[in-house]
Amino acid sequence: MGAAGMATAPADFVDAPAARLRLCVVAVLPAYQLETSIAGIVNRVRAHADVVIVAADGSRDGTAAAARAAGAIVPEPTTRRGKGVALRRGIDAAREYAPDVVVLLDADGQHLPEEIPKLVAPIASGAADVVSGSRMLGTLRTSPINVLGNHVLRVLSCLITGRWITDTETGFRAFRAPVLFAMPLRANHYEVESEIMMRALRRRLRIVEVPITVPFAVPGARPIDGVRVAWFKIRFGLGLRLGLVEP
Repeated sequence: MGAAGMATAPADFVDAPAARLRLCVVAVLPAYQLETSIAGIVNRVRAHADVVIVAADGSRDGTAAAARAAGAIVPEPTTRRGKGVALRRGIDAAREYAPDVVVLLDADGQHLPEEIPKLVAPIASGAADVVSGSRMLGTLRTSPINVLGNHVLRVLSCLITGRWITDTETGFRAFRAPVLFAMPLRANHYEVESEIMMRALRRRLRIVEVPITVPFAVPGARPIDGVRVAWFKIRFGLGLRLGLVEP
């Protein structure tokens, strides 16, 4: 596999400990209206990360206060809602802690904090720049329409980038901090996941996929969101290939 290659992690990576004592790990969780559940997620993430940052942009309930009470760092929320906006705010906040690794995961329970170590392990061993948690390699419990939509988006991504990735829309990823901080992210909504992966491919980063478990379907993205993501992939991907967009 070349520098731009992508591979599934071998079994020893999947089961290996994260060796977190050698690394500073910061976890960033975008959160929206999760007042009753965010504390439990924060507590579980804190077992596997040195710092937990919850970006509660757009939340009108007590999500921010509950996350702070559980020990998370919470940037001052704004009224603008959008996953991409929240992720950018969380990533900006992570810079202050000079981490070695930044882990991005959703805060609604669909990503298991206990799986953070197997995403960090390939980075700790020096084998990867980006580790992507793949629902397709692991367990995904969701509706048939979402399964179909994800497949269409994977195929579209492959046609645009020339590289096959089993899960292009996952929100559970780990990065060597410098490569994430160097990405000029712009997307404001769900398409941010596509933007991250397409930029990583264009920058020829070493990408490893590991299987993850999504234990239950979480309401959120709608079919219209999938259409918007597909259109974003086409515009952004062509912009990258033509040199019209900074990678």
